[in-house]
Amino acid sequence: MKSPFWLFVSLIFLAAAQITPAHTDFVRSEPADGATLKEAPNEIRIWFSEPIKVALSTFQVRDANGKQVDRGDLRADEKDPKLVRLSLSADLQPGAYEVNWNAIAQDLHPAKGKFIFRIVP
Repeated sequence: MKSPFWLFVSLIFLAAAQITPAHTDFVRSEPADGATLKEAPNEIRIWFSEPIKVALSTFQVRDANGKQVDRGDLRADEKDPKLVRLSLSADLQPGAYEVNWNAIAQDLHPAKGKFIFRIVP
């Protein structure tokens, strides 16, 4: 038989598990990591497991020379708050592009990552 002390401790842990906020995780992107595209995309789309704080997050797309090629207009999707969008310059040339992101979750925990896609002629 369990003592009342252990029952109390178990209840505290169960209660804490119920109120602990979830962190935001990367779910997927378009283009996907490692994608090879025949046409340049006009934007990057990234889905997270939870909405992020767009105003506190940073996303950048750079070409192989390190030049930033996004328009700096990161925004949450109007219909899906777990989706963020970032417009790209209209003149992307064939080559490799790296997307670096630092997302701040609603609970203020940071997450970061990167992925690469290529455009071929």
